[in-house]
Amino acid sequence: MLQNDLIDILLVSSDFVFLSTDNAGKILTVTPAIREVFNLQEGEVEGQNFNQLIPALSLYPQAEFEVVQARGGLEMMVEDEACDEGIDYMEFLASHTQSNGRFELETEILQGPNWVSLVVNKVLSDGDIIYTVMIRDITQRKKDEHEILDLNQNLEARVESRTSQIKGVVMSCSAELEQVNTTYQKMKEKQMDLMESIEASVLSDTDNLNESQISQIQSAISRELVKSMNLYSEDQITDQQFMLTMMSLNELFGGESCEDKNLKPGQLSGTSQDEVDDLLGSLGL
Repeated sequence: MLQNDLIDILLVSSDFVFLSTDNAGKILTVTPAIREVFNLQEGEVEGQNFNQLIPALSLYPQAEFEVVQARGGLEMMVEDEACDEGIDYMEFLASHTQSNGRFELETEILQGPNWVSLVVNKVLSDGDIIYTVMIRDITQRKKDEHEILDLNQNLEARVESRTSQIKGVVMSCSAELEQVNTTYQKMKEKQMDLMESIEASVLSDTDNLNESQISQIQSAISRELVKSMNLYSEDQITDQQFMLTMMSLNELFGGESCEDKNLKPGQLSGTSQDEVDDLLGSLGL
């Protein structure tokens, strides 16, 4: 099989449209994929200007571009420094392809896609400039991209809403947490004062004790005082853990930096994510 025959087979069986135009943008040849992509026959397209197939091209170029040198054959660049120019929109597409790759365009085509990808090359053939154009229908990909973007935006909105809700609850607890912390501190200080006075009070009310008896009493008092140090029940300890976690949350949400706007897993030092989740769950969040 000759190489040209293989190229013809590939072009005929491809899922993209491959066409060529002259210097003025008039379509010279087109592959059968035009039937699938644009729902048109080859004979309906050949002879038309390329901007009739894709009307939005008439709006281009909207920005400045550099005219590219036509390629001699498929690879060799023309040595002449002068650049022959074709119609503006074809020159724009060829320049964009050479600088940035494919050009993606949203357009209203009655019998075709809404989004197309264009790869345009400027070629010198038998002394004349022609343009080769590869067209792909990327409408479905663009729809998928928009759906993903919408999902991401909705997710960000939900995260922001939930973070705002958590922040409101945490901020509302600040005054109560301060009062709880003050109460616990006072209880601890009072307990220490009582412990220091108990031994002196007991010994002062007891007469005629020898050193051995005093030592035994001191040991007994010490043991009982150690036991009495645990004044907090399990519920009180849980309250303290709750208080410390809420204080950590309050510190996180109290900052103005961008990093603190949304709570991240593992952001609470000394508190596991499961504990944070349980805490927020107990608050109905």
